[in-house]
Amino acid sequence: MSEFLVRPSRTRRVVGALTVLGAVALAGFTVLERPLVGVAVFVLAMVGTALVQSRAAGPVFDERDEHISQEAAALTLTLVGISSAVVFPALTVAWGLNHFTWKPWSTAIAMFVAVIYLIYGAFLVALGSRR
Repeated sequence: MSEFLVRPSRTRRVVGALTVLGAVALAGFTVLERPLVGVAVFVLAMVGTALVQSRAAGPVFDERDEHISQEAAALTLTLVGISSAVVFPALTVAWGLNHFTWKPWSTAIAMFVAVIYLIYGAFLVALGSRR
């Protein structure tokens, strides 16, 4: 296997594929009401990512990868923020007009997004105060 992982690009692809597999399995098996199977596949995939990286011939990720990851995170947060700024007020108006009922899943998504932005705000304050 270490022959296959000589090139960092291959190792990154394997790590990425295992990460996506684990996340999709966790979500998919949870929806299929098999959460323990989902968790088992997720844990195996994460162990696989650690194993693959430990067997790599050299460094797998560098500064360029870190920059790409930071940019992707910023774009993701922006997209979630813009979407939330449109979707949640629209759902609240629809709820107020009796055209929408908040279900447990929609409430959970709304709370999750709110928590993401509370965490983001806390980091903004903490990092801003260090500078």
